[in-house]
Amino acid sequence: MVSGTAASFPRPSCFDELVRRLLLSVVIGSCLGAAIVTPASAAVPLKAVRYGAYTVRVPTNWPVFKLASDPSVCVRFDRHAVYLGRPSSQQRCPAHAVGRTEAILVEPLAAAAAHSDATRSAAAVVLPAARSSTARGSIGELIVPARGVVVTATWASDPETIERALGVRSIPAEPSGIAAASPDGALAAPRHGARVAGGSRRGLRADDVDAGGLGFDTCSTPSTTAMSAWLQASPFRAAAIYIGGANSACAQTNLTASWVSTESAAGWQLIPVYVGLQAPTSSCGCAEINPAEASTEGIAAAADAVTQAEALGIDAGNPIYYDMEAYAQTAVSTSAVLAFLSAWTTQLNAYGYTSGVYGSASSGMTDLVDALGTSFVEPDDIWIADWNDEAIATDPYVPAGDWLNGQRLHQYLGGHIDNYGGVKLDIDSDYLDGPTATAGTGTGTVGAAALPDGTFVSYEGKVYRLAGGAPLYVHSWSVFGAIQPTVTLAAAQWKALNPVPANGTFIRATTTGTVYRIAGGAPVRVPSWSAFGGPQPTVIVDRWDIQNISNPAAHLSPVPIGGTIVEGLPSGLYWLFSSGMRAPTAASPTAVSVADTGLASFLESPTARASLSGVAKLKPRLRVTVTAGANAPELKAFVVELPTGLTFSRSAARLAEGIVAWGANGKPLEAAVKPSRGRLAITLGIAVKHVLITNASPAIVASKALAAEVRAGAATALEVIVDVSDAKHDTAVLTLNPRPS
Repeated sequence: MVSGTAASFPRPSCFDELVRRLLLSVVIGSCLGAAIVTPASAAVPLKAVRYGAYTVRVPTNWPVFKLASDPSVCVRFDRHAVYLGRPSSQQRCPAHAVGRTEAILVEPLAAAAAHSDATRSAAAVVLPAARSSTARGSIGELIVPARGVVVTATWASDPETIERALGVRSIPAEPSGIAAASPDGALAAPRHGARVAGGSRRGLRADDVDAGGLGFDTCSTPSTTAMSAWLQASPFRAAAIYIGGANSACAQTNLTASWVSTESAAGWQLIPVYVGLQAPTSSCGCAEINPAEASTEGIAAAADAVTQAEALGIDAGNPIYYDMEAYAQTAVSTSAVLAFLSAWTTQLNAYGYTSGVYGSASSGMTDLVDALGTSFVEPDDIWIADWNDEAIATDPYVPAGDWLNGQRLHQYLGGHIDNYGGVKLDIDSDYLDGPTATAGTGTGTVGAAALPDGTFVSYEGKVYRLAGGAPLYVHSWSVFGAIQPTVTLAAAQWKALNPVPANGTFIRATTTGTVYRIAGGAPVRVPSWSAFGGPQPTVIVDRWDIQNISNPAAHLSPVPIGGTIVEGLPSGLYWLFSSGMRAPTAASPTAVSVADTGLASFLESPTARASLSGVAKLKPRLRVTVTAGANAPELKAFVVELPTGLTFSRSAARLAEGIVAWGANGKPLEAAVKPSRGRLAITLGIAVKHVLITNASPAIVASKALAAEVRAGAATALEVIVDVSDAKHDTAVLTLNPRPS
C-alpha cells in the first residue's frame, strides 16, 4: 500500500517495473543457495508439488491442476490453487471472475516466452519488499532459468504463503495499479501516452469507434481460432479484453499485441477492461480502494491501464473501461468510488484516452447519475450492468438525457454458454451504442443511425439494403424493378452498421413474398397482420437473404440470439431464447411481439435438473434428469461434463455397471457409455422424451481436495454441463449447478 504523500512514491525510473507485471527473479547458479530461504515452522501443513526440476511447497488443501492432462482447466487467480504447465488456449473460463488470492502458476520457460510479446530477462533480480498492512491484490513473476520455469504468483492478505512456497526472502506487496510519481507529486507518464495540455475533457474523446451492435465478454481472452469461428458464425462483432488491474482474476494466455492486431484486422472491435481496486464495501473479497487515498489510487490506476494498453498496441484515441463491481452504497464507499473514478477519468483523458466505467446499475451507475452536476468528473462513456435480457441501450437506472450521444454499453445477459462455429464460450452478452477500440490509434466516432431503413448502400463492390440498421444483401436488382441509387460507405461507416436488424423490424421477401418480424436477428414469419393491429411499415428485401440465412452477407440469424425474449400472439406467452432454443419465461415489457404460428418453427428447449451427493464421503452420486421440449424431437444422446475435482472411472466394467439411464417408466434403457476423464458420452438405444441418468459410486471418483471443500462448506455449488442431442441434430447445452453434499 502506498502512503498518502506523493514524496513516498518510488521514483519514475521504477515506474515500468511497478505498473507492468511485478518481476520476481532470483539469481540462479552458484548464488542459488543465497537466494533460497528455509521457511519457518508453518502454521498449516504443507505438501511438495514438483514440476520437472522445480518444487513449490503449498498448503495441503490446495488443489493441483496439471494443464497438459486437462487443457480445459481455467487458470484463475481468485482461488487457492497450483497450476502446472502451459495454460491452454482452449481453457474453459467463466464469463466473469474478479479478485485475487494466493495462487501459483508454474510453466515452462520456453513456452512462456513463446506466448509473450516481451523479451524475458535471462538473469534474475529480486525487487525489494514493500510490505503492506492491508489486503491488496498483487501479482509477480519468478524466472528460474536453471530449472527451466517461469512462476507466476498472486497474493492478497497472505504474501508469506507465497514467500514460503517459492523459497524467497520477500516479495513486493504493492498492488497492480499503484504507479510511480515524481518527487513533486506529478505522476510519471506511460512511454507513449500523449499528454494533452488544456482544452475541455470532452474534446479528447473523438478518436474512438462506435461498434453499434452486439458484443460479448469472457474472463480469459479466446484464441484466434475461436475468434475466427465466432466472427463467421455469431452475431457478435465486439469482444471485451481484460488488460490488467489488481483484481483481474484470469490468466490471459492469448492476449498479446499480435492478438490485438490480428483480431482488429479481422474486423473485431475490442472493449479494453481494467479490473483495478474495488469499492470498500464490495462483496467480491477484492483488493479495495483506500478512502483516504482514493484520488491518488485512481490516478495510478489510469497510468497503469495506459501502460498495459500501450503494451498491447492500443494507443491514445481509444477508450479504456474501468470495471467497478457491485457494492453496498454507504457515504464512505460512494465518496471513495467517486473520488477514484474522477481521478481515473481526468488522468486517462490527460493521456489522450477516453474514459469508460462499467458498473452495476443499482450501485455504480446510480452513484454516477446522482453525482452529475457536482464537482465529480463524469466518465466519457458508461457500461451498464443490468441483466434484464433487453438488448437495448436505454436503462431505467440511467435517465435518457445522460450519456446519450453514443456513450453507452449495456451488459444485458449474464454468464451463459453460447456455441458458434463449433466453439463454446462462457460469456456475458452486451449491446453496444458506444465507443470500442482497435489496434493503433482510434479512427473516429461514426453513427449508424444517419441512413434510414430502405437505403441501398454499397461496400467493397457489393450492394445491400438497410433494414433495422443492418445491411441485407441484394443478390439481384430484378427484385426491385431496376438498378437503384446507392450510397457508398467508408470502412468506419460499414463497421457502425448493426450486425443484424433491430428487434421489431418488419421485412418482406420481395414484393409478394412472406412477411417476417425480426427477433434477436432472426426472421419470424407473420402469417397475418391481425395480431399487430393492421399493416405495419415494412422493408422489402431480396428473398436470397431468407433462402441463404446462414450466409454472413445476409446479416440475419437462423434463430434468435441468446437472451432474446419474445411474446407470442395471440397466446400472450413469453419465451426466452438460449442456445438456439426457447423456454418459457416471465413477462417482459420490452419483449418482441411475434406470431405464435411463426414461433412454432423454433424448437422448445429441454429442461434439466441435477443433484450431487456423497462427495464429502468420496462416494459421489450424480443424478441428471432431462425432459424434451413439447415440440422438440425425442432425446437420443448426451455428453455430461463433471466439475473440477470429479472424474469418471477409467474402468469400463465399473462404468458399464455404474452408469444407468432410466426411462419415464422407471425401467433402465439400453445405452452405450464412453468415458473421457471428466466427460461421459451416453447414446441411447432408442430415442425418448424423458431420461434419468444416475451412477453407482464406483463410476465417479471425487478428489480428496474437493471432498474437504464440501465438508468445510466451501463448495456450495458445482457446475455440471450437459450437451443434449436428439435423433437428428444438436439441440441444447444445459448448465446445471447442483449443491454438493
